Amino acid sequence: MLKTEKSQLLYEQSCQSLATGVSTGFRKNVTPVPIFMERADGPYFYDVDGNEWIDYGLAWGPLIVGNNHPRLTTAVTEQLAQAYTYGAQHSGEIELAEKMVQHIPNIERVVFSNTGTEAVQVALRLARGFTGRDKFVKFEGHYHGWNNNVLVSNHPAPQQFGRTVPDCGGQPEAEYSLTITCPWNDLDALAAIFRENPGQIAAVIGEPILVNGGSCMPRDGYLQGLIDLCREHGAVSIFDEVITGFRIALGGAREYFDLVPDLSTYAKAMAGGFSISAVGGRAEIFETLIDGRTSHFGTYNGNPISVAAASATLDILSEPGVYDGMHAHGNAIRKTVEEAGKRCVKKLITTGTGSAFHVHFGLEELPHNVRDVIQADQETGDRFRSNLLDRGIYNLPGGRWYIGATHSDKELERVVRAIDESMQAI
Repeated sequence: MLKTEKSQLLYEQSCQSLATGVSTGFRKNVTPVPIFMERADGPYFYDVDGNEWIDYGLAWGPLIVGNNHPRLTTAVTEQLAQAYTYGAQHSGEIELAEKMVQHIPNIERVVFSNTGTEAVQVALRLARGFTGRDKFVKFEGHYHGWNNNVLVSNHPAPQQFGRTVPDCGGQPEAEYSLTITCPWNDLDALAAIFRENPGQIAAVIGEPILVNGGSCMPRDGYLQGLIDLCREHGAVSIFDEVITGFRIALGGAREYFDLVPDLSTYAKAMAGGFSISAVGGRAEIFETLIDGRTSHFGTYNGNPISVAAASATLDILSEPGVYDGMHAHGNAIRKTVEEAGKRCVKKLITTGTGSAFHVHFGLEELPHNVRDVIQADQETGDRFRSNLLDRGIYNLPGGRWYIGATHSDKELERVVRAIDESMQAI
């Protein structure tokens, strides 16, 4: 069984000074007792109770090259010896921007910020400045950060489908009154919104793969149809690639699906565990910053330490075979889960890609959106995950798995055994 005595004591201490005892609400219920980590190396975490974990959560996505990667560590420590930050320009920004333009199809210009939440707001501001319009469309179950204008309809109940509803308290309706929510994977529904709001939609933003809502894949032609509808109605198409960027391919969804949205957002895997984000896309849209139609600010934008980390991470991910290895590892886990489910007569399905996927118990057909995902048997999924945790396999709630470049055959052998044992135990 999982040892948590020291984590429990630290959690109780934390609650006396740190509100809720954790630094982000997502961490509250990852494990029955929030686990306090002590150190990490490659694809492994080690907590204060001495448990060793194979990490398939990757800090909710950023640790794509694992912890303590020698090339990433060297890049950061060399920059630390030069300066922490400047509040001025430096050549590292040019180097990183040029790498992004080189590696990501049809990216002509980029701007840097610090988090995925910021990047989304930058993209929306650019779209509004470019179009002169105020409204935008987002999709049910898609997460675009915690700002009030986008933290809506992420976990809707059936009676809330088709409405724009806040996810928590402290969200005045005025702050999301220009946000229109649409079911995902339904071009007819999106087309209807454009008809109902003629000349008013500045942008449509969505995850190209709905990783946050169950790793639902887009229907054939859906993403291109979304882009085409935006072009037809003069709106900006935005792929939120905070998760999929540099994870499903070096060029993200643009490369993976061979598509060209107007703008894309990046964060998480971009810097291998350091905080940075970016927006990239058509040069014409970024002209709004040059001619003063809108602006982009941030004290830590282009921070040299994060820039150095991002540049090194992209170099590591550019090596031959990295993505083939990640997808092969993840697909082997997916196959193991599906076969173990059949042997134990458990109805389940896996969805997504090799490097980011979900396991859904109780479903027999691929889910297309969050309305389908909430039909899954989450109780059985939670018990399966609990059994994996007891065997030292750390993945995320809701059946989410992330695969990184340091996951090897050694880890695969151990996780395959843990999956078989955990499936038999539920």
